[in-house]
Amino acid sequence: MQYTLVSDKVSYYSPVYLGNTERLTFSDKAYTLSTDTITSLHFHRCLEIGICVKGRGTCIIENRAYSYSAGDIQVVLPFQPHLSNGDPDDPGCWKYLSFDPYKGLVDGDTTLCSLIEKDVHFSGVFSKTEYPQLTEIIEHCIAEYDQNNKHAHRYASLLLQQLILELSRIPFPQNNGIRARKKSFAKLLPALEFISTHIADSHTLTLPNLAKQCFVSTATLRRYFYTFTDMSPQQFITQARLNFAEYLLHHTDHSIAEVACEAGFDTLSCFTRAFKRHYGVAPSVYRKSDEE
Repeated sequence: MQYTLVSDKVSYYSPVYLGNTERLTFSDKAYTLSTDTITSLHFHRCLEIGICVKGRGTCIIENRAYSYSAGDIQVVLPFQPHLSNGDPDDPGCWKYLSFDPYKGLVDGDTTLCSLIEKDVHFSGVFSKTEYPQLTEIIEHCIAEYDQNNKHAHRYASLLLQQLILELSRIPFPQNNGIRARKKSFAKLLPALEFISTHIADSHTLTLPNLAKQCFVSTATLRRYFYTFTDMSPQQFITQARLNFAEYLLHHTDHSIAEVACEAGFDTLSCFTRAFKRHYGVAPSVYRKSDEE
């Protein structure tokens, strides 16, 4: 596995809303990645697995940059900052599987979550030549969904359990920082969970309530957020709400006023100003351009 260390300039982490994520989700279409220069990373609570179906480009996971090409797979652990882009001459095109280890693949089964927390420390871009056992598992998972096979979801779940076991056996450099990063985000996890489940309630999402979830003082919580996300708690909440609003604009026909309310903005004007400041256009213009 080949990678290079990237500049500290790539340090802005943004939470991503993936919808009401099921235990296991599959992107039924291939995504062509942006060719823009990567200047910020995002993260989410899911384990994300991708396979490059064509093209090439760059994937950054934490402070490591990988070059990828068709046939490579990508593994990103929960809460790892990451982002990928495509080569301008041959943009990368990916299909993704993601699952929430905190929900488990089967009701009441927290085995995978425990395994990921304790033993899976290696992520990155894996080539078929170097890691044939990993790419074969992902190819089988994708094929199950592409071919709409009977019991595809159940079969893919079993394959992913095998994948986690394979990942747990890969030795990793002690100084790669992944274990430290996971422990760091674990401290924030209760607050992140609370934000996710109370995104629309501005009266509940207060600093004292967030600190209470993590059993720390408000000053300590502020330090956690600045250390692990480069944002204050309020900046993080605003970013999470904007990402949720963007998701609603993409995937629902709710009015702009309804989107503002569901995303936790007190007024439509407040939402419009924040959205325009972040995305450069008003929500209505953003939705219209998305439909064209």
